[in-house]
Amino acid sequence: MRAVLITLVVTSAAAATTGTSITNLSSESRYTLTAIDQVPTRTQLDNAFASDPQGALQALANIATDSDTSSDAIGIRLRAIHALAKYCGTSSTACAANDLAHQSVATVITENRSATEGSTVLVLRAAIETLGTMRVAADVTTLRPLLDHPSRDIRAATARALRDLCNAQAITDLRARYTVETTDQVKLAISEALRILGQCSANL
Repeated sequence: MRAVLITLVVTSAAAATTGTSITNLSSESRYTLTAIDQVPTRTQLDNAFASDPQGALQALANIATDSDTSSDAIGIRLRAIHALAKYCGTSSTACAANDLAHQSVATVITENRSATEGSTVLVLRAAIETLGTMRVAADVTTLRPLLDHPSRDIRAATARALRDLCNAQAITDLRARYTVETTDQVKLAISEALRILGQCSANL
């Protein structure tokens, strides 16, 4: 009986670690997500994760939502978050809210939206920036509350992400934030967002 119990425990532990995580990345995958002299293309990412049974998209989604907070892990996680934008939509279809890449980035924002210091703020900012590039119009709802975030970097990143969505529904929220914003960095980001969104609205 004891032998069976031990076997079950070992089996369960092995099952819990079968998915891709930052700690079990292959050397090629790790290199691709830490190189600082280039931004990896989708082809490079596919090649780097070619041996991963889950495939590059699922592996990147796992890494993006990995809670490892070591200094090396944060850098890898940030690159994975940005890389997910390359897997949202296809050459013939736009990114959709139910795409795995989009859902993963949205999850990162949900789990870190209350971050106010340290590496978690960097993770939150990366996810906000990436969500903007995915251009899912409904993400105005996700981003809107972050205009009031305590971090000026997060508020500025949110303004830029709302700009990138090109959804005129964000104009009212940006104007409201501008009237109470005291940081020039954020006010500039909001002003630019309002200018671009005005053009988006005119083109509707």
